[in-house]
Amino acid sequence: MPLAGSREGPLRGVLPFLLGDGQSATTASVTQVIGGPPLAIGFRGEFGGDVRFAAALPIAGTNGAVLIVLDTHARPRLSAAQTYVLRSHAAHLATLFDMAVLQERVDLVDSTATRVSLERLRLLESVAVHARDSIVITQAEPIDLPGPRIIYCNAAFTEATGYSAEEVMGLTPRILQGPKTDPASRARLRRALAAWEPIEIEMINYRKDGTEFWVELSIVPVANEMGWFTHWVSVQRDITERKDAQELTARVRVAEIENEALAAEILERKRIEAELQYAAFHDSLTRLRNRPFFMERLTKALERQSLTCATSCSVLFLDLDRFKIVNDSLGHLAGDALLKEIAQRLRQCVRPQDTLARIGGDEFAILIEDTDDLEMPVAIAEAIIEVLRAPVQLGRQSVFPSCSIGVVLAGGAGAVPDNLMRDADIAMYEAKRAGRGDYAIFNASMHEEAAGRLTLQTDLRRAIGRGEFNLAYQPIVDPATSAIRSFEALLRWDHPVRGATNPADFIPVAEEIGLIREIDRWVMRKACEQLADWHKRFGSRDLRLSINTSVAGFVEPDFVAILSGVLREFDIPPQTLELEITEGIFLHPSAEIAETIAAVRAMGVRIALDDFGTGYSSLSYINRYPIDTIKIDKSFIDSVGTNRQTRAIVELIVKLGVALDLNIIAEGVETQAQTEILMQLGCSAIQGYHFARPLSGSDATRALLAAIHTQSN
Repeated sequence: MPLAGSREGPLRGVLPFLLGDGQSATTASVTQVIGGPPLAIGFRGEFGGDVRFAAALPIAGTNGAVLIVLDTHARPRLSAAQTYVLRSHAAHLATLFDMAVLQERVDLVDSTATRVSLERLRLLESVAVHARDSIVITQAEPIDLPGPRIIYCNAAFTEATGYSAEEVMGLTPRILQGPKTDPASRARLRRALAAWEPIEIEMINYRKDGTEFWVELSIVPVANEMGWFTHWVSVQRDITERKDAQELTARVRVAEIENEALAAEILERKRIEAELQYAAFHDSLTRLRNRPFFMERLTKALERQSLTCATSCSVLFLDLDRFKIVNDSLGHLAGDALLKEIAQRLRQCVRPQDTLARIGGDEFAILIEDTDDLEMPVAIAEAIIEVLRAPVQLGRQSVFPSCSIGVVLAGGAGAVPDNLMRDADIAMYEAKRAGRGDYAIFNASMHEEAAGRLTLQTDLRRAIGRGEFNLAYQPIVDPATSAIRSFEALLRWDHPVRGATNPADFIPVAEEIGLIREIDRWVMRKACEQLADWHKRFGSRDLRLSINTSVAGFVEPDFVAILSGVLREFDIPPQTLELEITEGIFLHPSAEIAETIAAVRAMGVRIALDDFGTGYSSLSYINRYPIDTIKIDKSFIDSVGTNRQTRAIVELIVKLGVALDLNIIAEGVETQAQTEILMQLGCSAIQGYHFARPLSGSDATRALLAAIHTQSN
């Protein structure tokens, strides 16, 4: 039986001691080990044999009696089992002594005290029997399976579990456990029992009929007057209702959390819906209205105008001028910053009732309602042009924005939103062609011109395949002798309906639709083919030919390779070919342009700067890029005989050419007076109607034959 713990008195634990060689276990030797006064020992005289080990344990309640164990073998200590046995025997002897003493005192005990003790026992039994909580008393052991057996249960236990007292006697409380009994709780219970410690725990039990119920279980060990644990007392309280309430509270809380989550989700959905709705009708960059919203507003405005004969509305269509330069040079982030600033400035120019929207890219539109004429639209357009004059700082770069604006006033009933936007767009492009940074008001003739340009674009795409292009050749002559020094190849288009079409009318269109590169390649091959024929026909490879090259064609990555291939194909000496480029090619200076010019000249092909003097940086171009020829623009030649300043400029250009060893050609010479002045100024090459108009290939051949015949005579 387990020992409950140390008791007051002489019991201090087992005191082993080891005897030396030849030493006998005597009273003195034991006294030396355990200390205190001499103790009575369990033998008289000396113990026979060689005693090597002795252990002594005082017997409680005997006024100095000691239990001694002797062994002829030396050992450091007793084992746990031997210690347990020694203690058990000492306790048993103490019990016997206590019983003897008790018997002696029984006769002296007052009978009244006995009756009080019995009365206390009856009261305790009454409490247990009538308690509302289940009370179970089990044996103290075994702790392991099958477990302590039940020796008592009260009425509350039988009522709660459905078992009768007879059914559970001799069984263990494990009969109340089942599938849902928490394994962790059972393990915790076993650990407490094994340590002889009290425990309070909540767990699921099962009634006899298999129904489950929650109990709050309190178990304590009970020791006798000697301190040994003899029983376990278990008090069980049914807490099913409390657990159900807790579970209900938990479910309610879970429901509340789910409702809160649902409410949060609903709010998030509403937020997303609001963002989507905002995004559906707003531009994400500028935060202005977008095209769908603008078109919806325009449609409703036209419907109201048609149904109620209300005042008409107007549309302003804006496009930023040269916006692509900002993106290409400063990057798209700078372009976005510019668009945001433009949007802020546009807001300053419109009224609250007007609709301002970003249509796309660098295009904006304004819907102006409640207006009978163009006074308000024009005033807003002028305000926009003025507010955009101030520079925009993009990093370290100042940019001066401008825009071209098309203005259209909705007509009467039947106006269509798409047509109105188209007309505003047409007017905007008319403003761009007029010089940019201005506005234009739509009229019917603009639509006709736009339709004509569209037809022209379609016809241009078919012209090369149909063989409608041809080349004319205008001689470049020596003004003193009228001798032909070279030719310039000029593109001509024989339109099947329009007839001969001016290059000034279709070249810009070809550049706009990206067809100019293909036209350039056709011109290069056709001109080199004619030049090769002249070299072969006249047995001379000195005749030179100039051809015009567009900006788009010249900056192509494979331009030099194409040029080299054409020269090889027709066996053209490179020095007999001259490429004419305009100052427009230098608007976006780059290393690639300089490299292309250097590669062309390295091949032996000459470079001529056409329309010299019409740009604002002509002299810087000559200084920066290697040029062979300068062609003085016709606008200077027209007034060279009547304007003293113009004559001075032409004279300066001629002298500049001489100083820089450049060939100077005056183009657009139409009179003898102009010719004489140019000769006086030292110009040695002239091109114009005064000497010859552009000739077909066959006429140019005859002109060469005539010149050769004249020279031979």
